[in-house]
Amino acid sequence: MVTLAREMSRSGGLECAAGPRAPVSVLKFGSSVLECPADYPRVADALRAETAAGRKVVAVVSAMGGTTDALLAAARAVAPNPPDSLMGALLATGEDASVALLVLALAARGVRAQGMCASRLPIVTRGALDDADPVAVDAAQLGAALRESDVVVFPGFVGVDVTGVPSLLGRGGSDLTALFLGHALGGAEVRLVKDVDGVYPADPRTNPGIEAYDEMSWGEAIRVGGEIVQGKAVEFAARHRMRFRVAGLGGRGTWVGMGGRGAG
Repeated sequence: MVTLAREMSRSGGLECAAGPRAPVSVLKFGSSVLECPADYPRVADALRAETAAGRKVVAVVSAMGGTTDALLAAARAVAPNPPDSLMGALLATGEDASVALLVLALAARGVRAQGMCASRLPIVTRGALDDADPVAVDAAQLGAALRESDVVVFPGFVGVDVTGVPSLLGRGGSDLTALFLGHALGGAEVRLVKDVDGVYPADPRTNPGIEAYDEMSWGEAIRVGGEIVQGKAVEFAARHRMRFRVAGLGGRGTWVGMGGRGAG
């Protein structure tokens, strides 16, 4: 396993046989964006626009809205105290289904796409099986997939422990998946697509007229954006000096990293 792909340029470009390097974006779509089947075509349209602009995309997806909770409830109905060593494999089925649905929506729009799963290209983890830390991924294999397709759809939240047992990256772990892959690909732009357009000083749904931050530091994102971005993901970005963006679908959003500039 390797964490850096030699195929990627320092600017996040992918060497293509047919021409110059194509810039690479890692876009994460959580359950709040993929709430129901009707949302997948909307996301596929946004991804088609990215590829039409000449970009290669890794789309990290969470399970469809409500799926993880439904699977947890089903597990507890069968076994009151299900072991973490078995829950990872069950919950991963929600992400796998989401991967397949988005690939279907992209294919219907003529976008060259392929889906990954943890058994095909795992993120290797260490630590607690329900709140693991990513440590390795075969980025060369991911780079090869991007050469073959314009979009690679990747399951968020799930991994495989170094012992081979399925693992989870904690609540909101798809954010960490996206940032980990962006780091592995060496300079890819990472955008966490949410149901609100950025990080706000307060909940914009109950505070009409409030404006999102234009830019904020990693520390500010941990302090203010706890309900929007997984804190562990922001800590990973801070350790690796990674800037990333939190935005709504098609929105401007908030840049996270370095110095903060307050609300826009």
